[in-house]
Amino acid sequence: MSWPKRDPRPRPKHAPERKTDTSWEKSASWYDGIIGAQGSEIYQRIVIPGALDLLKPTSGESVLDLGCGQGVFARALTAKGCTVTGVDAAPSLIKMAKTYPSREPIHYLARDAAHLHGLGRFDAVSAILSLQNIPHLDQVCAAAATVLRPGGRMLWVMNHPCFRIPRQTSWGWDEEKKIQYRRLDVYASPLSIPILMHPGKQESESTTSFHHSITELMRFGFRAGFTLAGLEEWVSEKQSEPGPRSRAENRARKEFPLFLALLWRKHD
Repeated sequence: MSWPKRDPRPRPKHAPERKTDTSWEKSASWYDGIIGAQGSEIYQRIVIPGALDLLKPTSGESVLDLGCGQGVFARALTAKGCTVTGVDAAPSLIKMAKTYPSREPIHYLARDAAHLHGLGRFDAVSAILSLQNIPHLDQVCAAAATVLRPGGRMLWVMNHPCFRIPRQTSWGWDEEKKIQYRRLDVYASPLSIPILMHPGKQESESTTSFHHSITELMRFGFRAGFTLAGLEEWVSEKQSEPGPRSRAENRARKEFPLFLALLWRKHD
């Protein structure tokens, strides 16, 4: 899931609190309106094709989709002939997922991504734009390792942890050099960042985004018993309307990736 607009009010907190409910239950209807059955344009053009190309699911494989939301990627997996189980902490999103048609039946469950007991064994696990909303990523990695068959794969797709940190990265313009640059205020520290779903609206729902450096992310995967099998960075395909800054804006989009994708493999 990609984050909503920035909340200008609270400052990020260090050391995420694990007891906070960070599901998207409170904003399920709003999020479904944006993503719907097929996903937003960025899902359709970048996220889903890139994830399928890296994970390479094949017909007959069993795949567990963590943080499945309303099932956009789960349905893309069934189109490849996979048997899919989708898990999300937001019951309303699971309810919505069940209303959308898919090529094959999908087994949806409302539960925490760290509680995977009783689900069986899987050839692959996917986590598409969901891990950044989970405070206990170490537990999720450990749980995924227990349900993966030896040699199984786990795919993470997330907002890029170097260039897309909510409220800590932004675009800037260098008037002298006539270039658009990416400003980075914080990177190495783990962060728990409150996000307003509807900035400017009174009593807006809020959620939390969790930031980890690439070193931390590697540590979570290695501790769970995975080896790194693939890494990709995906840039935006958006093009600016003609104007005095359009060339610089288009160039900057190609230099600063939107997403980081990591493919892990469980030891045989």
